[in-house]
Amino acid sequence: MLALKICTHMQYREVIKEAWNMTHTGRGLLWYGTIPAFFTTITGMIYAIYQYVAFRDSPYFGGKHIFSSVFDWVQDFAVGHSAIMLFIVIGTIIMFIGFFLIPPFCEAGLIGLISSVHKKKDVHGGDGLAFGFTNFLRMFEYRMVISVFSFVEFFTIFSLAIRNIGPSTTVYILFSILFLISLLFYFLFIYGESFIVLEKRGVIPALTSSARLVVSNLEQTLLMTLLMFLIFLRVILNVFLLFLIPFIVIFVTGFFVSQAALTIGMIVGALISLIVFALAAYLAGTLNVFTTAAWTITFLNLERNRLDALLKD
Repeated sequence: MLALKICTHMQYREVIKEAWNMTHTGRGLLWYGTIPAFFTTITGMIYAIYQYVAFRDSPYFGGKHIFSSVFDWVQDFAVGHSAIMLFIVIGTIIMFIGFFLIPPFCEAGLIGLISSVHKKKDVHGGDGLAFGFTNFLRMFEYRMVISVFSFVEFFTIFSLAIRNIGPSTTVYILFSILFLISLLFYFLFIYGESFIVLEKRGVIPALTSSARLVVSNLEQTLLMTLLMFLIFLRVILNVFLLFLIPFIVIFVTGFFVSQAALTIGMIVGALISLIVFALAAYLAGTLNVFTTAAWTITFLNLERNRLDALLKD
């Protein structure tokens, strides 16, 4: 039993080490993590601004402050500059299309490339694109299904309830239970993408196979818990940065608006936001590659062990 535990801990360390090495030395892997992070960061900023405006206008949010004056200025600007606002609206639509289409494509390519690198296969420039194109539709469907258990979906419903019903113990208890249930399903379906890309399963078979693999390999809980914790840190980091970026613009611009220096405020706020945005996209992309590599390597190891056990039987 002691030897088994030592071996298991060594496997954990090897998986983490290999995933970290892939993140920094893998051929083009970082692009498949950073490009979708670019779209998710921008759409996240828009989502954060929406949530702020929604809470600001709700009866359970406080009175107006410096942020509100900036939003009022933006509204006035939109009325007087319809051509610019049309360009912004078109850009926003393009970003949301990229948010829905780019991540499943890049995730499929990332999983396929990680599998090839792990198996010591020759990796060519078009391999990631091939994995993305051949698995896009199934990955897109999977993302739509799994989004029901995502943090954004949960927070959207929770904030909607808070804004319209108001804070209450019943709401907090109910959504705490729903949050735990969402985490459980997300945990059970953690190998779904790997089954889709590497085993060519359909969405529902991939979900059931993932749940079966998780339940039958509970000895891997330590590794899964560690990786889930890293994913949780990634979500918290993204949420913090997504709320930070627009509020930096609002605060800096609002300060200069109050000082009758709107142009300077807009320039300074834009420069600071671009720096923070680039950092947020890079960090999110790096963590995405690392966590995907760790889960994919774990999946490959578990499947190899399962096949070995079947051959022995």
